[in-house]
Amino acid sequence: MLTAYLILLAALIFWKGHYAFLRAINSYRQDRLHHDSLREYLLANGATPWQSLWPFYRHALQRAFLPLLSQWRLWSGVLLLGALVLLLRNC
Repeated sequence: MLTAYLILLAALIFWKGHYAFLRAINSYRQDRLHHDSLREYLLANGATPWQSLWPFYRHALQRAFLPLLSQWRLWSGVLLLGALVLLLRNC
């Protein structure tokens, strides 16, 4: 039962991570497409290439992980199921 739970948990994390990755990549591409003048402005004013891309990275990370934080019911259910599996395993 524990292995089934771990497989379920790994599949859930992979599934959610895959969609978070896709949201981040799409957000980064759209920002670079529509707001690349911000990068050019930062580079012209002395920012390093990493510093000029940081606003795009930060927005992509926010778009990727904020929806995961709003799914607290799902994560609490997974945690509760894991606790139940551990309790049944120890009995």
